[in-house]
Amino acid sequence: MSEESDSLRTSPSVASLSENELLPPPEPPGYVCSLTEELVTKAREELQEKPEWRLRDVQALRDMVRKEYPNLSTSLDDAFLLRFLRARKFDYDRALQLLINYHSCRRSWPEVFNNLKPSALKDVLASGFLTVLPHTDPRGCHVVCIRPVILPPQPPK
Repeated sequence: MSEESDSLRTSPSVASLSENELLPPPEPPGYVCSLTEELVTKAREELQEKPEWRLRDVQALRDMVRKEYPNLSTSLDDAFLLRFLRARKFDYDRALQLLINYHSCRRSWPEVFNNLKPSALKDVLASGFLTVLPHTDPRGCHVVCIRPVILPPQPPK
């Protein structure tokens, strides 16, 4: 057998590639609800989140972002968009505005959002500006207290 025929037999050809190697990678799986039944009930009552409409609502927000802000570089992942819908009780317009505000803040204060890790907040947490109370409220929620520091006025420059 010649060297040429050997290389032909061992090198992959388009015909020998599996279907997965020829096709673009599949979309990441959509949102899978991990809420307990109790939280699903609470979300339905307090946020107007209906499990049967959840993905439709996420898609509606995604469509609004694509239509009204086509150049916005944002994640359109189901779970990411769902956060904004929940924060605004599934009001599409208010959720979209919150998403825009979120990106505006990230652009306006990159020093706050870049390299945002617990170690970067260590001094702020140690200062007592932000603290978590040791006990939860009657519903079991943690309570965060923020004590703003009033700085003395600075002389004009």
